[in-house]
Amino acid sequence: MSSKACAIAVAGMMTATVVQAETLIVTTNLTPSHWASTEGGEPFLACVKERTEGQIDFQYYHSGQLANFFESLNAVNSGLAQVSYIVLAAQSDKLPLTGLSMLPGLGSSVAEVVGATRAALDGEGLIAQEYASNNIVPLMVNVFPAYQMVSRAEPLDSLAAIRGKRISSGGGPLLVTLNALGAVPIESATSDVYLSMQQGTVDGSMLSLASVKPYNLHEVMTSASFNGSFGVATGIWSIDRGVWDGLPAEQQAALRDCGLEVENRLAEWTDNWLADVRTELEGAGVTVFDYSPEELTVIEDHLREARQEYIDRLSARGLPAQEAYDQYILGLSN
Repeated sequence: MSSKACAIAVAGMMTATVVQAETLIVTTNLTPSHWASTEGGEPFLACVKERTEGQIDFQYYHSGQLANFFESLNAVNSGLAQVSYIVLAAQSDKLPLTGLSMLPGLGSSVAEVVGATRAALDGEGLIAQEYASNNIVPLMVNVFPAYQMVSRAEPLDSLAAIRGKRISSGGGPLLVTLNALGAVPIESATSDVYLSMQQGTVDGSMLSLASVKPYNLHEVMTSASFNGSFGVATGIWSIDRGVWDGLPAEQQAALRDCGLEVENRLAEWTDNWLADVRTELEGAGVTVFDYSPEELTVIEDHLREARQEYIDRLSARGLPAQEAYDQYILGLSN
């Protein structure tokens, strides 16, 4: 064979082995400046791109440009996107058992809740089955620090102060928690809280202090609790099952490994960062207080009622909620 013919043959073989790059459309309601983006979503996407040597790339739509808070699951189910930041609080109709992970009084740190949620998603229990039934595969778990009571006026520093107040929060178990505490629960996306508090249509909001600065809520609030355990917000970066099944094993491994590495690093960072959040809020003129041990005991009695009420509501819908909850609690104790 001539040297020219050899060159053509080698070129042909090289062309045949080139793998077509996969570009995945990603949607999230998070803003680019949000800590869950800068410390979580963006490092995860960058890790995947690097591990696959560019064979997986992303078109990134942030700030709800493609799908809002409540459309995060439907976005991947409909094919609008291939990867989505699934907001559990807004998906209580489709992921009710998975939402048990957001109940109040579970876990003492972000890292602990992330570990339990990951164990539930990767196991063979009811939560894993429910998640899979929605044709999505979990890639990375992002748990926010425990929800606190934020007020636009007097501090919500006791159960008596909370009762009767109009307090906004996400959906599902968060609203059940507010109801058990005697508040008037109002379902709302975090992006709508600023205007609601500014106009006085709500007296406060139950949310993570980690969400205050990203949404500029320090401008319209006067106080916040710090040591409450009113539940958590959880977002799970997920990929469409059909897209996942169509990826080569090495690309699946890159997505999974990057997800696990970044979620664990993010959980540790978030736990350490929370003290800085308190300092920043106090520097901005916000009163940040701790509930007394006696008040926490009183509040916990009502949080226990909230956990059971949410379980009973799901059970009334024919769902195996108690069993799913018990399975999740085992993950917290391991």
